Amino acid sequence: DVDDATKKVTSITYADGAAGGEEKCLENVDAVVLALGAKGMKAVVGGSPKLAKACPELCKACSLNAIDVLACRIWLDKYVDTLEPANVLSRFEGLLGAGGTFFMLDQLQKDDEQLLWGDETPQGSVVACDIYDSAAVATMGDDEIVNLFVEELLPAAVPEFKGARVVDSYVKRFPGAVSWFSPGSFEKRPPLKTTLSNVVCAGDWVRMDAGSTEHGSKGLCQERALVSGYKAGNVLLSELGFRDGQKHPVIPIRDDEPQFAFGQSIAKSLGGFGIQPPWLS
Repeated sequence: DVDDATKKVTSITYADGAAGGEEKCLENVDAVVLALGAKGMKAVVGGSPKLAKACPELCKACSLNAIDVLACRIWLDKYVDTLEPANVLSRFEGLLGAGGTFFMLDQLQKDDEQLLWGDETPQGSVVACDIYDSAAVATMGDDEIVNLFVEELLPAAVPEFKGARVVDSYVKRFPGAVSWFSPGSFEKRPPLKTTLSNVVCAGDWVRMDAGSTEHGSKGLCQERALVSGYKAGNVLLSELGFRDGQKHPVIPIRDDEPQFAFGQSIAKSLGGFGIQPPWLS
């Protein structure tokens, strides 16, 4: 419910999944964080006419869409050394037009490696692979997808993967789960602070506005999603009267490295003449 006089959300009615969908109401709400993607935002705003009327900026965000993501985790029988624990897969024919990433969890979670193996003795690397815009790949069977990674994609990226055998694996599909940063969508994305003073938004697609409140890449970025959560919390602490010393600190991003800044300036200059730089082709 929304109090028109104070411009605040005062209560939330929701279906409790743990109670078989029973409708419940949370009264005397202090604040609300909408940590939602496009799919969730459409559901919440579509189910709350008062919220839609009070926050036209959220209605605008509901016009945006999301893309599918496929997650695959693979346990291997040997360790594979990679230059970096986080890696990108791009322009591989087997991805059917999609893009992907793979993370070496045994490197990232070295102190808790046994937990990756269900408290059993670790046998090798554990690889978390994600495919974005995955609708085409998702039509394949689970075994086909695992084989695509183990026999084609991973060895092509890091030859040391060749010969590794799969000890265990799983594949999960998440339709409409990832923000789609389509051209022209920035102005429609939800703002950090909404028209309602006790409602904020968090997530990688949230506009943190220009200047000191903006942070990092304006596209798909886990770090940006995390920082937006910190900033959303800080906004609410101010709204509720807490002191600055009680807010979560946010580490400013570093300036772009000189070679990147130089390449970016050249790209903009060439773009003014309708020329696409070779490194963007």
